[in-house]
Amino acid sequence: MSRISQRGLTLPELLIALLVFAMISGAAVYALRLSVEGREQLEEADNDIRAMQMTRLILKQDLAGVVNRTVRDEFGNRYPGPFLGGDGLSFRPHVDGERLLMAFVRRGWQNPDDRAPRSTLQAVEYLIVGDDLVRRARPYLDDARGQPRIDRVLIEDVGDLKIGFFTGQETSAGLVYSDIWPAPQGQGEAPEAIRLEFSTPRFGEVEQIFWLGKTE
Repeated sequence: MSRISQRGLTLPELLIALLVFAMISGAAVYALRLSVEGREQLEEADNDIRAMQMTRLILKQDLAGVVNRTVRDEFGNRYPGPFLGGDGLSFRPHVDGERLLMAFVRRGWQNPDDRAPRSTLQAVEYLIVGDDLVRRARPYLDDARGQPRIDRVLIEDVGDLKIGFFTGQETSAGLVYSDIWPAPQGQGEAPEAIRLEFSTPRFGEVEQIFWLGKTE
C-alpha cells in the first residue's frame, strides 16, 4: 500500500472537524436550554392560572354560603354585624403586615358523621398578608383567645387590591360600591355583591365581581 493510502487526517482537517462538532454541540445545548426554560415558564403560567381559577372558585363557594350569624370576640363582645368589610373591621387590633378585607360566617363546612366537635358553619376572613391574598379560617365561630387559625395563600404578589361592597344603589355611572361594610346606605345584613380589583405580575389589572344575592 502506498503512503498516501495510509495517511490519516491532517491537522487542518482535525481542527475543522472539532469546530463543526463544537458548533453542533453548542446548538444542541442551546436548544435544550430553551426547551427547559420553556417548560419552566409553562409550568409557572399554569400554576398562576390554576391559582386564579381556584381563588375564584373558593370565593364563590364562601360568598354563596354567607349566613347572618354574628360572632363574638375573645372578650365575649358581639361584632357590629354578621358581615364586615373594609373599614368596618377597623375596630379589630392592627397586626403589622396584615390588612383585613372582609369577615363573615358561611355554611356548608362538611363534618361527616359529626366526628369533629363543631358545627357546619365556619368563620372566614380574607386579608392581605404582605403581598399575598390569604383566606383565614378558624374551627369555632366565636373568636376565642388561643384558637388556631388556618391560613391559605390564594394568590401571591397581589398589588393595589381594592374591595368594594354593593350598596344596592345604581346611578347613571353604574353600580355604587362602598369601601366599608356595613355601609350607611347599605341594605340588608350582607352586601348583594362584592367587587375585587387588583393586579398581578402575570395577569396585570384584574377585576372580579361576586354576586351574593339575599343571605339567610
